[in-house]
Amino acid sequence: MYQMKRQVTYSQVGSDLKTDIATITYFFQDCALFHSESIGKGVDNLEAAKNAWFLSGWQIEVMRYPEYRENITVRTWPHEFKGLYGSRNFDILDEAGQRIVQANSIWIFMDLENMRPAKPAGQDIEGYDMEPALPMDYAPRKIKMLGVECITDRTPEPIRVRRSFIDSNHHVNNGRYVALAMDYIEGAAQITTLRVDYRKAAAMGDILYPKLLVVDGLRQVIFEDESGQPYVIVEFGVMG
Repeated sequence: MYQMKRQVTYSQVGSDLKTDIATITYFFQDCALFHSESIGKGVDNLEAAKNAWFLSGWQIEVMRYPEYRENITVRTWPHEFKGLYGSRNFDILDEAGQRIVQANSIWIFMDLENMRPAKPAGQDIEGYDMEPALPMDYAPRKIKMLGVECITDRTPEPIRVRRSFIDSNHHVNNGRYVALAMDYIEGAAQITTLRVDYRKAAAMGDILYPKLLVVDGLRQVIFEDESGQPYVIVEFGVMG
């Protein structure tokens, strides 16, 4: 298990002095990357090897959001490698050691030269010591899109991918999609669950066409290309 201890800073909270679900994805992303760095499989190493683990999906459950100046511990560990995929748990503990956020993530191993999925070899998973999975109700890897009857009459403006969206893989950063999707959700503080299904990477200059679907306690924001194919499906579970 790898862990990071950190204090929640002012730049990581909103007007209510609490983090939001997008910030939590950034905490988890940092923890996963530093875990890989700690075993010699960091960004530079993977680039030299011409392969990398790409995030395929999130499932995050929030019991309580971390608050400004709170000391928290962010932890991660892999719990399964199967075929092309690896699964990794995360959680956040408060100062008393109570779990306030828990998550599962699914990653796919990619051949960067051909930009195709590839089965990882033994050396590709060496050092990622597996531990038991969290006792969560695990959702399917793919998110089923809500029906057309759930599409709202709100038509968000298309978004052109800017330089500030791009990470070292030259694609839109995974957490950025969540931050963008939150702009269409009223009552972000009421978000209790997040699922994300990454279908296709968007790059500099691409146009994201957002679509909002609403039913009961679910909100889906789908970012599509000009042909209607999804880049990403972001699904929020909202309380109340």
